[in-house]
Amino acid sequence: MAKFEEELELLLKCKTPIIEVVTYEWQRLQSTVNVISGSNLTKWKRWNRSVGIVDSDGNVEPILDPIQLLKKFKEDKESCYLILENFNFYLTNTDVVNLLFEIAKMKRTSHKTLIIESSENCLPNALSKEIPVLNMPLPNKTFIKKIAESVVINSNLKSDEYELTDELLNSVLGLTTTEINLAFLKAVQKFGCLDDSVIPYLISEKESVIKRDGLLEYYHPENGFDGVGGLKNLKNWLRLRGDAFSQKAIDFGIDTPKGVMLLGLPGCGKSLTAKCIARAWNYPLLRFDLGKVFGGVVGQSEANMRKALDVATTIAPCVLWIDEIEKGLSGLSSSDRTDGGTASRVFGSLLTWMQEKKEPVFVVATANNIEQLPPELLRKGRFDEIFFVDLPSKEERKEIFKIHIQGKNRDITKFDLDQLADKTNGLTGAEIGSLVSDALFNAFSKGSDLNTCDIIDERAKLTPLSTIMAEKITSLRLWAKNRARIAGDEFVEKIEGEDSVVRLKTECYNPLLG
Repeated sequence: MAKFEEELELLLKCKTPIIEVVTYEWQRLQSTVNVISGSNLTKWKRWNRSVGIVDSDGNVEPILDPIQLLKKFKEDKESCYLILENFNFYLTNTDVVNLLFEIAKMKRTSHKTLIIESSENCLPNALSKEIPVLNMPLPNKTFIKKIAESVVINSNLKSDEYELTDELLNSVLGLTTTEINLAFLKAVQKFGCLDDSVIPYLISEKESVIKRDGLLEYYHPENGFDGVGGLKNLKNWLRLRGDAFSQKAIDFGIDTPKGVMLLGLPGCGKSLTAKCIARAWNYPLLRFDLGKVFGGVVGQSEANMRKALDVATTIAPCVLWIDEIEKGLSGLSSSDRTDGGTASRVFGSLLTWMQEKKEPVFVVATANNIEQLPPELLRKGRFDEIFFVDLPSKEERKEIFKIHIQGKNRDITKFDLDQLADKTNGLTGAEIGSLVSDALFNAFSKGSDLNTCDIIDERAKLTPLSTIMAEKITSLRLWAKNRARIAGDEFVEKIEGEDSVVRLKTECYNPLLG
């Protein structure tokens, strides 16, 4: 029995007066309570405002008012598990809260328990210490297989002709019971079968559902590590961990990798690397937008964070990419004054999950502004390593030019890579890519093919980021010198004005202030 079912059964055996279950899985909750009630020889019923009380045999008792319902439950002597559907809508009512508080204080003399079903944890402070809260995880492969078997039977497919493979079941991991059932039914209706041939369709359905929620985005990277120019130290570090999630590695004693933090300049390949990790390891890639976690309704932000992490955990093994993480945490320092501590609680739940997770979810966080990152995020245990992604060196620029020029279907032997690299000191990888693209436009307009001179001409028109943000880049390099590993070549040329900035920072350095 899974951990959730075990914990729920234990609480019910302890005659707990009230339990809150946070879930969208009303079918699974009812199924689980039905199994437990059978083993405990206790009836179970459900209530909602539209119908009233409905027992397991379908008999209806039309009590629609939540206050009358709670008074009846408090006074009844009958042992019963009563599921309150979507009861979070009534937890703002003072009379409802007071009645729940009285029920929570009742003596545990019989198997009589209220199970508050809600999509998010929204217990008021008066009840938060009186009522245990359980979070129901998304369906695992065992439960998904039962859904698939039910669809096969109800769709009049010949069950002996269908092998429900792990690949088929994995394709819908991360969805709710309702979403899985609908995806299977649509596949059967569209293709007339439910086997491995419909996996691409099921994955597309899952992508649509995940994207609709707005918290996560499902990516299909095209390139592995060969699509990233430079960053040899980072790529070597990642290659060593590519098989670390296998059972063989676990049996060998290797700890499951937690993730990596990529700090550095915009346009130097941090986001591209995150995508390429998933492709190289052949894992799903989920992009997590922290900024979309925060909602205006009380408890919504915490529920959004839990939902996003539940999806990532269920889909595992996967790569969870948190792009520009510092922007999602921008209100953390003033959280207690501006949002009642919501940002701090959400951030705390993320940190706890990163520290304690056992599932193979490899977190890749990227950041441009180091100063906005809280120190507790950077300490060991959250990430396996912190890498600093600097401007590309000469050799790295040659490699980046090679990737972009060949990407335009041009013969690389016709280009002088040494000359191109010499002329582009201080440019980011993204700026090098834009040079090749812009030069191609000009070559096309002139009616000639792309050549080295076209690219060098475009370089003269560009003011690079290293010139615009020279002081910032120098500060980043000084910070990373003894605090992070260098992702690429350590022999990177100095940018214009770097010596004067370094000298100024050294002269102004105060060991007490840092």
